[in-house]
Parts: sequence; structure tokens; C-alpha cells
Amino acid sequence: MQARTTLRRPVDAGFGVAFLGIAAFLYGIPFFLQGDFTDFWQPVPKGLPFRETFAYLSASVLVLGGLGLLMSRTIRPAAMALLLLFAFFDACYLLRLIGPPLDPFSLMGLAEQSAVVVGAWIILRRDAEGSAGATTARIVFGICSLIFGLAHFIGRVPTANMVPEWMPGGQMFWALATGVGHVAVGIALLANRLAVLATRLGVLMYSCFVLFSHLPGAFTHPTQWLRWEGAAFSLCMGAGLWLVGDLLAARKQETERTRPSTVDMTSAVQSA
Repeated sequence: MQARTTLRRPVDAGFGVAFLGIAAFLYGIPFFLQGDFTDFWQPVPKGLPFRETFAYLSASVLVLGGLGLLMSRTIRPAAMALLLLFAFFDACYLLRLIGPPLDPFSLMGLAEQSAVVVGAWIILRRDAEGSAGATTARIVFGICSLIFGLAHFIGRVPTANMVPEWMPGGQMFWALATGVGHVAVGIALLANRLAVLATRLGVLMYSCFVLFSHLPGAFTHPTQWLRWEGAAFSLCMGAGLWLVGDLLAARKQETERTRPSTVDMTSAVQSA
């Protein structure tokens, strides 16, 4: 009972909504400071008219959308604005993926943006009934997690270079171990087995990326905005995963409340 109550608290309190709000706000700040998009997470075409103006507009959506998620009256419009923005970046990666020329590495970027889109979409559907939305979110993020794991294995050398040298076990070990972690989260979500627990452990892994991979370099090179953007974007993806767990936990609670208990069924039979 105590474990179930603990699980219910973040769902009821909207922790995941605030998580994404803070992450989106932090993600927007470096883009204001650099005044441009980044090819890593915002592959907007170089020849886009009024590119700089659009970059500031996108940063504004991130900052204001993030703040909007922290206020109850503006949650829905803020979530819609963030969903549309990250869906636009998704479309940019899709164009790169299909080419020409064909760019298979854009599949990773497509999955990363989709992870945040799923989170914003869940916020918009949080009052909806039925399990269809939870199933869709679970499957989509599960596929994204498998792609993340595949990227760790294929790009194990650059991934290992992001691991601090002082960590026990070696850089390559953690590059492969975190790839296994992504795959485990993906399998748990797709199979719907220990899925909520997998989302919580997955968020812990994303948090470790921020603490051990992105932030140390950001503090030592404070004007290299890409490092701050990487930390904030990892938080955005972690927030999306947390929201998936929230939705799955909420739907499970609904099912348990509506399912007749054994005692109730026995009493009904005896009364008949």
C-alpha cells in the first residue's frame, strides 16, 4: 500500500509536467544567448529565410512554454506550443533522413525529438480516458529507446569519449552499459512488463548523463552553449520518459479502481 501511495503522488502532483517545464525553460536559455539553431538538436535548413529571427522565436517558445507548464491555467497551450516546436524539429530530421542524400544518422535525432513530443502529447491527454493513449506513448518511446541503445553501440567510441575518465570500469564499459540500459527500457515499454519501474530507472540514467557527461564540461567551458544545450535536452527527454511512466501508472490505477475485487464478486454471488 505504501509503495502504491508513493507511486501515485508524482502522478497527482504533476511532477512530470513541472519536470518538462523546467527542462524546456533551461533548454531555451542557451539558444537566446547564442542567437542561432544547432545542427545537433535543431537541424533547421541553413537557407531558411529570417533564420535568426526564427531562432529567437523558437527560443521564446521554449522559455515561455516551459514557464507555462509551471502554471495551471497555461499548461495546455504551453504543451501544445512545445509539441508543435519539437514536431517541427522532428520534421527537419525526417527530411534529412530521407534525403537526398540519405542520412541514416538522422534517425537518432528523429527519435530524440519524438521522445519530447511524446511527453508534450501526454500532457495534452492527461485528462483523457482509456488506455489507447498510454499504449501509443509506451510503444513510441519504447522504439525511441531501442534506437538510443543502437546508437550507443554503433557510435560506441564517441559515446565513450563523453564518459569521464575517472569513472570506474572505463569509458567503453559505460558507453556499452548505458546502451544496454536504453535497450532494457525499450524492451520493458514494448513488452509492458515493469514498464513504470523502467521509466523511473531510465530517468535516473538520463540524470546521470547530465551530471557526469554534460555539466562538468559546461562549467569548465561556460560559453560553449552546446554543452548547456546537451544537458537541458537530456532533461527534456528524461521528462518525456517520466511522463510516460506517469501515464502508465495513472491508467493502472484506473484499472484497479474499476476492476471488481474478489470480495465484491463473492458477496454478489452470495446475495444472488
